[in-house]
Amino acid sequence: MNKTRRRSARARWAQITALVALIVMLQAPTRAAVAAERLRVAHSTLTATNSVLWVARDRGIFPRHGLDVSLIYVAGVRSMQALLAQEVEIGSVSGTTAIQANLSGADSVIIGGISNSVLMSLVATPDITAVEALRGKRVGVTRFGSLSDFMARSYLTRAGVTPDRDVAILQTGGYPESVAALQAGGIQAAMLSPPFHTIAIRRLGFRELIDLSRTTKYQSNALVTLRRFAQSKPAVLTAFMEAYTEAVRVFKQEPEFTLGVLGRAMRSNDRQILEETYGFYRDYFADIPQPTLEGVQLILDELAPRTPKAREARPQDFVDLRFVQALDAARGKKSP
Repeated sequence: MNKTRRRSARARWAQITALVALIVMLQAPTRAAVAAERLRVAHSTLTATNSVLWVARDRGIFPRHGLDVSLIYVAGVRSMQALLAQEVEIGSVSGTTAIQANLSGADSVIIGGISNSVLMSLVATPDITAVEALRGKRVGVTRFGSLSDFMARSYLTRAGVTPDRDVAILQTGGYPESVAALQAGGIQAAMLSPPFHTIAIRRLGFRELIDLSRTTKYQSNALVTLRRFAQSKPAVLTAFMEAYTEAVRVFKQEPEFTLGVLGRAMRSNDRQILEETYGFYRDYFADIPQPTLEGVQLILDELAPRTPKAREARPQDFVDLRFVQALDAARGKKSP
């Protein structure tokens, strides 16, 4: 009789333990969701430069790192304006935009950068075979102050063609609009990023004058936040950078998934264009999104002639490397 009661008690205890474990399991997602830190992230283009963010969102990587992230598309330099207005906590913008804002007194700092090359080409109508032939013509950029504007002016100047004097610079609003303006004859050349340069060249018959990714090392992308946010919420930024780096691995190791993400975000089902875009960016993306002081210095050098503060500035003043250094340390690497 005693043995029977003991077995019955053990059985009841086992049932209670199993029930408690089930309740804990069911409540865990709710607790994680409640504890998730809300984070608004603005990105300035619908090109594959921002594909790591889309991968992190679509694969559900952010929640695994305790983050409830909203990705917001804000075209061109307005992404930076949204950050400065504290409408978002992080911006994915061009390095030029980030540094110009800082030189103007903004409380902003670069914490990461997925691309240290200029993933952009100068594309022109078929009759234009050299940059010198652009004299008297019109060149399209997305918006004044954007990376496309900066690189157009920089390259033209180095080639001996003075912007706004020898050639008119017009803003189109975005890369798709630049392609449309080329087709309509409103402009004779444009700065384009993948896949739009591929579409213009291979599908529409335009000519590539220069591939800047092969000639210029540059801090083309910057993950930016406000210094006050970096100081008050370091754990949130650490989690964001960990999630971002995990998404880089998914981007590189899972091409089929990434192609699906690119297709949805860029509203394209053209397999050839998507594969070419994926291959292009995969080769240029760094495993850890570490901004380069060299790339920042190049931007300062380009800004110096018309921005006096850039002449005395140090690249170290524009970056906060502790988050990427922590990622390096976690991988057993020594940061430069």
